[in-house]
Amino acid sequence: MPHYFFHTQNGDRIRDEQGEDLPDVDAAREEAVTVLGEILRYRGSAFWTTGAFSVIVTDADGRTVVSVTAQASDRAPDGWSLAKAGE
Repeated sequence: MPHYFFHTQNGDRIRDEQGEDLPDVDAAREEAVTVLGEILRYRGSAFWTTGAFSVIVTDADGRTVVSVTAQASDRAPDGWSLAKAGE
């Protein structure tokens, strides 16, 4: 079973030294989102200071296989609107 490491960057870079055995990259993607959610849940107030939290997943050879980032802003994303299509 492949071994993945879930490194985080949320103002500080935190290296995952243990990692986790998971069946495939899809499982690593799901875990990355879970880890990011936990960071946001427990370090939410710091989110506004750092501006972004990331989880970078590497395989046993150190290659990045997944990266997921949540970014804070006081602006809506480009193209975002509450208007219904066609309005």
